[in-house]
Amino acid sequence: MSEKIERWLKKIEAAEKKYEDYHKLVEDIRGYYKNDKKKNKQNIFWASVETLKPFLYFKQPKVYVERKEKVNDPVQSTACQILEKALEWNIGQFDFDGVIKYARNDYLLSGMGLLYEKYEPTFTKIEQEIVSENGIEITQAEILDSEQVNTVYIDPVDFIADSEKVGIWEDVTWVARKIHMTKKEVVEQFGEQVREFFVETDDEEDLQKNTVVYEIWDKTSRSIKYICKDYELDFLKETGDLLKLQGFFPMPKPIMSTTTSDSIVPVPDYSEIKPMLDELDGITERMKKTMQAIKVSGCYDNSFSQLGNILNKDVTLVSINDFTKLKENGGIAGVIDFMPIAQYIQSLEALAQHKAELVTQIYEVTGVSDIMRGNSDPNETATAVTKKTNFGTLRNQDRQNDMQRFITDLLKIKAEIICEQFAPETLANFVKNVDPQTVMLAIELLKTDKMRGMLLGIETDSSFNQSEEAQKVNDAVTLIHTMVTNAFQVVSAQPLLLPLYRQMIETVVVTLPNARQYEPVIDEVFNKIQQQLSEPQPEQPDPEILKVQQQGQKNQQEFAIKQEQNQLKAQEIANKKQIEDAKLMLTKQEMVYQAALKQQEIDIKGETNENITTGFARGF
Repeated sequence: MSEKIERWLKKIEAAEKKYEDYHKLVEDIRGYYKNDKKKNKQNIFWASVETLKPFLYFKQPKVYVERKEKVNDPVQSTACQILEKALEWNIGQFDFDGVIKYARNDYLLSGMGLLYEKYEPTFTKIEQEIVSENGIEITQAEILDSEQVNTVYIDPVDFIADSEKVGIWEDVTWVARKIHMTKKEVVEQFGEQVREFFVETDDEEDLQKNTVVYEIWDKTSRSIKYICKDYELDFLKETGDLLKLQGFFPMPKPIMSTTTSDSIVPVPDYSEIKPMLDELDGITERMKKTMQAIKVSGCYDNSFSQLGNILNKDVTLVSINDFTKLKENGGIAGVIDFMPIAQYIQSLEALAQHKAELVTQIYEVTGVSDIMRGNSDPNETATAVTKKTNFGTLRNQDRQNDMQRFITDLLKIKAEIICEQFAPETLANFVKNVDPQTVMLAIELLKTDKMRGMLLGIETDSSFNQSEEAQKVNDAVTLIHTMVTNAFQVVSAQPLLLPLYRQMIETVVVTLPNARQYEPVIDEVFNKIQQQLSEPQPEQPDPEILKVQQQGQKNQQEFAIKQEQNQLKAQEIANKKQIEDAKLMLTKQEMVYQAALKQQEIDIKGETNENITTGFARGF
């Protein structure tokens, strides 16, 4: 055995000893949760876990990537768009939501949820013809077919980590997970060179024996090691830092329940309530036995043997041989005496009351309020119900925040791997209708800076406060509308107050669900307002000068009006003169026409007189 193998085997042994009790406890918790032994008839632990599941995480979040600095840079904007689309595409290639729920369930049961990211490219083999001195040679080559980053589940029972002088996660220098394989699978994965020292015989039965391979991520040497206790000659495999992650580990800090600063081994919630669960199971069993003891039983005078079967039927009439004697003995009550059961009923009532108190205590410890379980007193006021709901919500808010932190850190690691490992051609396919030069510069930015200068986050929804969220949105929209209306008047008079009103409005908007969708619009609107206010305004004239100018404009307007009136009046006089001239001309023409007519009449009359005179002379 080499020195390095011996050193690592001792580290693994020390870590396994540290985690031994925890791993056994996890197995016990899972058995109790599933009620394997069928002993916990009222599985209140199962009910608590099922209630907390959707509160902690119930819907796959939406990831977004944006710039930390709000600058107008098309390259940075395109880089954010590429990375965001790549993440959306990647988590859609497998059941990301289901894997997250595995970690959530482990956290609620065993107190620790674990996931890690794994880069998995696929290649296609092709044949190539290469011309050489010996002629044309045919060689095989591999070309990239596809690539993705898968989120992989780790069972807490198969996880160990550095335990030497480690009290918090940030001090951990190595982590490892157990991979359960057969010897045949080990030989197939790590090569034939391990067969001689790893497999005793080539017998198939020996090859099918199980073994454990430890996959170790050593942060100190930034290397990945594979070691097996059945192969002490050397590491099965050792590689360098393939992923080149900033934090080295391909997994985020686990989501853990109760921990202290002297150990990273968590304490499951089950440990805190186990004494109460055991007591509750005991009370449930005692109540069952007490119920079995509560039955109608007693004795009777054997001289009236016919009464022995009187309770066998619901309605029964029994024939008595000596009915007179029965009446003399006080009737049936005088010859039959029943076993007392009052003490059993009192015991059952006391057990039921104590059981209810225990259930309340368990829900208080786990943070599940009665309103979250759907039970409330109809006589309670709305304020009391709200307080109970807020109590359960506040106690678990820290857990919910930690779950969101866990998912965000996981996606950041996935984003780092995408930036480092994905081919430029793959990244370029995530954006459309963008200038190719801008796309190439954005990809180069992702390759060199990775996540530096970018902000990755997730948008989540909550199904527990839908009415509250709706009211919150309505109130915020009303407030924003009022602020904008007031701001328009105030900022118009005093532009220096614009930054203050912008900050006030942004403060209200950030409280809205999915507030990120409003941010670009707000930025655009305020930037345009700022630009308009920054433009130079014309100088305001002296009020006296303005008064004189206004008076001059008024005089000009009055002069124009009078001038127009005079023009209208002159036009009117001209029109009247023209009418009078026309009338005079008509009169003159009429006089000429009358004179001509009169002259014509005179001429006609003279011709007639001349003809008559001549005629008389000729007659004689």
